[in-house]
Amino acid sequence: MRLFPVVLFLTAAIPAISFAAEFETGSDIRAVTVYTSRAKLTRQAAVEIPAGAHTVIFKDLPAGILTDSLRIEGKAAAQVTFGALAHKQEAKAELAAPREKELRAQMDALQDQRRIIETEKAALAAQKTFIENIGTQAMLRNEEEIAEINLRPEQWAAAAEAIRAGLADVYAKDVAQNIKLRELDKEIQKVQMEINQLYTGQHMTWQVSVPVEADAATKLTLDLSYQVDNATWAPLYDARLDTDKGALELVQYGAVRQQTGEDWSNAALTLSTAQPHRGAGLPELQPLWVDMWQGGVAGGGMNFRGAVMKSEMAVAESTMMAMDAAAPPPMAAAEFAKERDAGFQQAQIETGGFVSEYKIPGPGNVPADGTETKLMVGSFETENQLQIQVKPQMSTEAYLVARSKLKGEAPVLPGQVSLFRDGAYVGQSFLPLLRPGEEQDLSFGIDDQVSAERRVMKDERSEDGVIARDNAIERHFVTELQNLHAKPVDIVVLETIPVAQNEEIKVDIIKNATTQGFVADKDNIKGLLEWKMKLAPKEEKAVNLGWKVSWPKDHQLSGI
Repeated sequence: MRLFPVVLFLTAAIPAISFAAEFETGSDIRAVTVYTSRAKLTRQAAVEIPAGAHTVIFKDLPAGILTDSLRIEGKAAAQVTFGALAHKQEAKAELAAPREKELRAQMDALQDQRRIIETEKAALAAQKTFIENIGTQAMLRNEEEIAEINLRPEQWAAAAEAIRAGLADVYAKDVAQNIKLRELDKEIQKVQMEINQLYTGQHMTWQVSVPVEADAATKLTLDLSYQVDNATWAPLYDARLDTDKGALELVQYGAVRQQTGEDWSNAALTLSTAQPHRGAGLPELQPLWVDMWQGGVAGGGMNFRGAVMKSEMAVAESTMMAMDAAAPPPMAAAEFAKERDAGFQQAQIETGGFVSEYKIPGPGNVPADGTETKLMVGSFETENQLQIQVKPQMSTEAYLVARSKLKGEAPVLPGQVSLFRDGAYVGQSFLPLLRPGEEQDLSFGIDDQVSAERRVMKDERSEDGVIARDNAIERHFVTELQNLHAKPVDIVVLETIPVAQNEEIKVDIIKNATTQGFVADKDNIKGLLEWKMKLAPKEEKAVNLGWKVSWPKDHQLSGI
């Protein structure tokens, strides 16, 4: 009783002091940048901290974090300084992935329901056996009464009706329980399929500690970013052709998949062409040692295989050193993040520097079960020329082709393209990497309004003889075309002729048997010839081709 006023006095006399404290904070994924083989996630948390030095702790982060990529940024009204980040792994009794944990709990609940129903079915089976035994005993009793001529028909009827009603009730309840089991098994199968898709089996999580020091009490908003594996995206395209207007709309999508252990919900998504997993530089070149071969021993006793292995090990070691040098350095102290505008009004494509980034409009959602999420990126402007292509060596079908030139500043990445002609889906193709100004042909199916027929006019081979110096093959073809459209169309005919790989083989185009005006070695493809023409409605035209191959008579020719 004597000490109490003294302690109270001393406490009142000490000025206000802010002691260091640890603040555990929850966080949400606010932004995701998806690369071709990984993703960068940014989590945001807000915490009220008093003046002084403290530690903010992010708990239950996914096990797949690449810890060298951890970064912290923040903003606050007061002056706040960050210290070096620290991280450690924690073991969990339950599964670490939130969705997987939720599904496991759901499965446990469904299995419990199934056990309850099975118990009720067992009770019904026991009740059925009991009623049947009563019926058996009643029959024995009736037989005894009949033998004693002590008949009571009204009691027999009442007993029989009671047994029938009891059994009918048991059977009806059993059928109802079977129906419940059937529906429950469907739900169990569905949940099990989701678990199989999402399976990580991870019981480990990361804890990240952020030392902070504030000169005054303030609200601190933190952005913790890191990279994770098991995430990827690929470009997809829709090419929509309007044949009346000759317009082609090329729309790009991003197909995103991820199995990082946590769903990306309501996050700002960016698709990047950067490939951080490939490192920042090339390894150092190593000497390629050579020596004279001496019966299994090269030079000073090291055999050839050993020398090669030594060289390969040196290159591998240099590669690892380059990858280590490319890895992000540990976080020491971070500057304060500048205020940035949040949200997107429209899709943005940033092509500055050496990579392109596609900022998806609005918040996006990508589940962690590996299913494909198709996100709208934007459209590309193109200049288009419609033409009918015929390759009579392969087929006499005429195909409608849009030769498109890419406009704008952004490239088209390689990816699968779905083709639509006047709103109808006609098939799929593949787009290579296209830079602005480059051209690409997209085929949109058969044009039945252009007729093509090919005939062989001549096919002769010279006979070996005493006088003949060379062997020769000479062939003539004609392709007859007709435009059945009500408007003019551009026709392109493509043919190939033999190409010699030996200077003793001679290939000639026979001028008087070949329609002139062709382009030779089209697109730098040896032996590819192209004829271009415009056909008026109902107009017919023939394309002739004649060639001759000759070679020394004492040799055999392959390829024809």
